[in-house]
Parts: sequence; C-alpha cells; structure tokens
Amino acid sequence: MRHTLPLSALLLLCALPLAAQVQDTTPPRIKRPTPVTDSAVMRGRELFHGAGNCAACHGVEGVGTDSGAPLAQGVWLHGEDSYEGILSRVVHGIPMAVSTRGTPMPMRGWNTLSDREVRDVAAYVWVISHAWQRRPVRQ
Repeated sequence: MRHTLPLSALLLLCALPLAAQVQDTTPPRIKRPTPVTDSAVMRGRELFHGAGNCAACHGVEGVGTDSGAPLAQGVWLHGEDSYEGILSRVVHGIPMAVSTRGTPMPMRGWNTLSDREVRDVAAYVWVISHAWQRRPVRQ
C-alpha cells in the first residue's frame, strides 16, 4: 500500500496538464451591452409588439415574415449585430433600395418612436437576436 500512494500522486500530476488542454465546447457567454437592461428589454418587447408595430413584419418571435427579415436567428442582412448597429437600423430604417424583402423598414417604426423607445426596442431586438448563442449545443 505504501508504494501505491506515490504512484497515484504521480499519475494525478501527469493528468493535470492534459486536463488543462481540453477545450471548453460550450458557447461563450455573451456580455450584454450596458443599455440592454431587463427593464429596457421589457419595455422594448411591449413596443415591438405594440406601438412600434415591428412584429407585423418581423414576426411575433422575431423569426421574420415575407415582409420583414428574421431577427432571432443571429444572421444580419443589413449591418452588424451589435447594440449600436441595431439601434442605428431602428433609428434610420432600411430603405426599399436595400431591403431584402421588398419592403422598406420605416425610421423609428411604423409609429414614430421617441429616442428612449427606440433604445428600448433595440435592447429587445439585441436580446432576441443573441438568444441563439445561449442555447445548449446538441451533439
């Protein structure tokens, strides 16, 4: 028994460097931008489905329709997926000339949203557009 202890300790020491080389396959944790607070997301969701009328084109869950591009799949057709990029598209809209669906996206929504409302909608869209990265990876 006396000889087993040093051998097991040696095996453990040899295994530590190997364990350190195993890569983590879980998706990286996406850090929320500072303006994407829980309260902004809640207000943005209400506006997306209500006064902004965004869901009419982008779908109830942001999965897209014949009129509006999908927002919840993590693929962006008109710019980057950063909060600032999303905010810019909500503020400036998407003109007919570059629309992939043949429908322009109006500046600040179908009913003109205030600056705060635009930021809240952008926060909600950021969350639904990054949700796919937080889903578990199936093998």
